[in-house]
Amino acid sequence: MSFSRERIFHLVAKMMEEMEKEGLTLTDPEKLRSRLTKTFSDELRVLETIDQEVRAKISRMSKPIAEGSGEWKALYERFFEEEWKRRLRI
Repeated sequence: MSFSRERIFHLVAKMMEEMEKEGLTLTDPEKLRSRLTKTFSDELRVLETIDQEVRAKISRMSKPIAEGSGEWKALYERFFEEEWKRRLRI
């Protein structure tokens, strides 16, 4: 999952707009914008790393599995969830 920098900025701007609509008082909007942007970027990097690891794990399996097949999708979801939980220590 890859988002361009512009897409991240757009999403953060939308979040800021929604906060203002809800009447949340933003004492330092620029600091919040910066933190949200960094958080989005960091989380997307983690997701991309997990994605790469899961794809590599599937490709190393003894039986070749065609990407996009039902079996591949099921393995991808299972391995992704396992890796996500391992990283979060759930």
